This record gives sequence, C-alpha cells and structure tokens, in this order.
Amino acid sequence: MKFNWGHGILAFMTLFVLLSVAFIIFSLNQSEDLVSKDYYDQGADYSKQMEVNNRSFIYKDSISVIQVNSTVDVNLCQSLASSGDSLFVFFYRPSDKKSDLKIKFPMTEHFSIPASQLKTGRYLVKISWHHLDSLYNIEKEIAIK
Repeated sequence: MKFNWGHGILAFMTLFVLLSVAFIIFSLNQSEDLVSKDYYDQGADYSKQMEVNNRSFIYKDSISVIQVNSTVDVNLCQSLASSGDSLFVFFYRPSDKKSDLKIKFPMTEHFSIPASQLKTGRYLVKISWHHLDSLYNIEKEIAIK
C-alpha cells in the first residue's frame, strides 16, 4: 500500500487526539492545593491582616529563622520572648500542602525544630503571637537543605 495524503491526515489526527487525551489525563492528576481553602474569607479580612502586619513591622528584625546543620533554629530577642505566653510557628510550603507544619512553642529566646520534619525546599515561616489582646504576625522565608 502506498502512503498518500489521506493516510498523512489520518495519522496526524490520530496523533493529535492521543496527545490531547494524554495531556488531559496528566492535568487531572496534578494537585491544585496552591490556594487555601478559605481564600475568599481571607480576602474579606484583608484589612484586618494589614493592621496586624503594620503592628508587627517593628518586630521584623527581632526574629530570625536559620538552618544549622540538622535543625532549624528560631531566635527571638529578649524583650519579645518575655512579652507573650505562646508562639505559633507555621512552616508553609507553597508547592506542597502536605509538607506544611504547625507547631506551638512557649515564648523563649531560642528553640529548635529537627530539619528531618521538613522536606528539602523553600518554606515561608509564619510566626504569630498574642500580646495585650493584640495579634502579631511575622513572615520569614527559609530554604531547607
């Protein structure tokens, strides 16, 4: 049988349909957890979040998050460590919701988290605490190696 233009069109259409089906199956298997579940509620409360961020700005340099060998160390300045009851630390990994980690700590100047609890990659560390009935929130970025 000789290959003519009709066979070429048929081969092209078959290949196009197969690639389209493969792409659809691939895209349906991808996770879509890059947006939080309460996305619209967070948008409605954005002005409150801006107030918290403005109030917390003075503490931006009072907190450091660094990785030292096999631990992730969170250091607070002494005045901040004595100003509250407890500290909530949220390790948010934008690319994988399953790798997020929430931990509650007492307000001390230094505490460590084993790096083995976190996957290798970029994390946004959200640190929040209450002091005199006001919420404070600081965000730091860290790359776990």
